[in-house]
Amino acid sequence: MAPCRVPPDRDLDVTKAVYTVGRDLGVSDKVMLAGFEAGWVESHMNNLDCGDRDSLGVFQQRPSQGWGTPQQIMHVPYAAEQFFTRAIRVEEQHPHLTAGQTAQKVQRSAFPDRYDQAETKARALLAEAKEAVGPVVPDRRQRLAVGMSADGRLEVFHAAIDQIYHTYQHQPGGTWSGWQPFGGPSSATIALSASSDGRLELFAMNGDTFMHRYQVKVSGEWADWYAFGGGGDHLAVAANHDGRLEVFASNSSGVHHRWHNTPGGTWHDWRPLGGPANARLAAVPASDGRIEVFALTDDIFRHTCQTDLNGTWRQWVDFGLGGDHLAVATNHDGRLEVFATNASGVHHRWQNVPAGDWHEWQPLGGPAGARPATVESHDRRIEVFAMNDEVLQHNYQVDATGAWRTWQDFGGGGYFIRAVRNRDGRLEIFANNAGGVHHRWQHQPGSTWHDWQPL
Repeated sequence: MAPCRVPPDRDLDVTKAVYTVGRDLGVSDKVMLAGFEAGWVESHMNNLDCGDRDSLGVFQQRPSQGWGTPQQIMHVPYAAEQFFTRAIRVEEQHPHLTAGQTAQKVQRSAFPDRYDQAETKARALLAEAKEAVGPVVPDRRQRLAVGMSADGRLEVFHAAIDQIYHTYQHQPGGTWSGWQPFGGPSSATIALSASSDGRLELFAMNGDTFMHRYQVKVSGEWADWYAFGGGGDHLAVAANHDGRLEVFASNSSGVHHRWHNTPGGTWHDWRPLGGPANARLAAVPASDGRIEVFALTDDIFRHTCQTDLNGTWRQWVDFGLGGDHLAVATNHDGRLEVFATNASGVHHRWQNVPAGDWHEWQPLGGPAGARPATVESHDRRIEVFAMNDEVLQHNYQVDATGAWRTWQDFGGGGYFIRAVRNRDGRLEIFANNAGGVHHRWQHQPGSTWHDWQPL
């Protein structure tokens, strides 16, 4: 067999990809340096299709040792995420180690001193990659989706760098299956909804493609992925009054939508809906069955809604100033309530009467720049969870009048968060950070919460 040739210089695309993954995971300076030391020692920061025995890729990871399939390892963002997630755990368990020693704990090389010896070169490559990538652009695409099968089991989907992963309860409130590869587009934003007959439908979109997958049978197996449209930025799904799903997606030309022709049936072609470009979206049915859509960018907030049950849409109207993230919930009497975050915290606005006009924006406090998740409790009070990179906080209505308590710390920071109400009324939240996906749930409906557990 011909020897594996390692190029003498780095591949800048590889160093940029490794840096971007580490940055987006929020790794420490030491863990980032460990990644560049390992990458230089193993491949000179090249995505090698060869190596010792079955080693592959920039970090020379081995499929036979549980690093992933050959196709996954040869996808640089996946390989980098695998290295960094392991290095994060090493740093937590052994904080005194150098970057090179941290890399050695991950790589388990027969030549353990090589990583620290590469520090000077690794620092130069890291500085070059950081400059080439440029300033941080916040990734606000939703990467978690949580839903309930018709039989009451929760199902969770996580959009990772290489594909989507899926886990589910074996029975309602029971044990979990463990994460399984689910295919689909890489680095996608995802949304999950239930069709009129209870089958779950998953929508996944990245900058290049939009794909769709659905349960063939209620609470049963899934059909294969198929193309659903072109790439875009953000998406949302809502159910029409008759059960037909309607999907909304934003890109540089505004908001677009497509819908079931009949409940659970074929899909209408995409149609432009106008609205702001590249907007974060939320869509929800009003108390009378009309869908309302909210679109938020850094600079503007717009709102549109169906004017009747035939699906006619009104023009977009200004709904407030720009911000970071948004969520919508339904009050016990059917009034919608919108939550949006910016640098000053969480703000909210609600309908004065069901399907009616809107109250002015009011500050609600909470963490700045947070990703919010909303859920209705067993007694129909709205509960809000708001998470930024440093902290997760929780607030809820104390009674049916809409009075709110003060925010309480609920956990550490992270990336994305979802909340759901179990069939028995207990709330459960899911959040991910550099250590993976975690969840926390109520012991009884409306009662205290279990401690965080890794999922």
